[in-house]
Amino acid sequence: MRLTVASYSFEVLPLEVTLMIAHTMGFKGVDIAGFHNRGRASYEPSEVAANPQKYADHLNGLLAKYELEAVDFFPQFALDFAERSMNDPDPKVRQQNIDEFRGLVQFCKLTRTPGITVLPGVDHLGIPLEKNLDTAGETFRHLVKIAGDAGVLLHFEAHMGSLTDTPELALALIERAPGTTLTLDYSHFILQYIPIERIHALIPYTGHVHIRPMRPGKLQTRWAKGTVDFVDIAQRLEAVGYKGCLSVEYVCSDWFDSNQVDTLSETIAAKTALESYIPVV
Repeated sequence: MRLTVASYSFEVLPLEVTLMIAHTMGFKGVDIAGFHNRGRASYEPSEVAANPQKYADHLNGLLAKYELEAVDFFPQFALDFAERSMNDPDPKVRQQNIDEFRGLVQFCKLTRTPGITVLPGVDHLGIPLEKNLDTAGETFRHLVKIAGDAGVLLHFEAHMGSLTDTPELALALIERAPGTTLTLDYSHFILQYIPIERIHALIPYTGHVHIRPMRPGKLQTRWAKGTVDFVDIAQRLEAVGYKGCLSVEYVCSDWFDSNQVDTLSETIAAKTALESYIPVV
């Protein structure tokens, strides 16, 4: 296991500056964002999909300059969770997502990024939950094969406002698409007062981890105010043979008041607290 950082924690800045910050802090691995029309540190996912070599050359140059490795790529096709979701009721939209995913996976391969995280979809109104899960599962079976053929691991982030906003629904999607793993972020569940024992059940299905301090009812807090023991989580991951990354992922957004902390200072606080237990190299 290793401790890494999300470059988009500092997304008010250009990507190169965020990578310089990650290097200066002493991190060796970074998550890269492909958020549509958001922040200055993200690649536009549709553009990356259309020309993966161009954007891979750009990122590889920056990674080499700042002695970093990309450990995960996180594309989001729209600002709204429902728009262009992986379980969109329109099969043409789902096919567009699958087609662009091929280019995104090629970008990961060219940048030696081992994993790609996507959003799972939403519980579309007027459609039974099981049908929404089935549609997502169908899409994810395609994505698993595309990613696997390129040697890239596919993850989805179970998050508040998604189809998989509880641990049990996350497992239901994994069951529908074997080979899919989770980008596990406890904050989306703790926010909802879900007992931590239910969240621990997701650890064997985890391929990537976001570290974001939180407490019940609060998606993101200062490190000192968080209520989850990330050392304990790391030990639980290690017990099941997890060898991936735990990325510190503070964000600055008005979503659930996630703009109330200094992401720079709190990232340093998290790294200082954890690096004795989880190495950065």
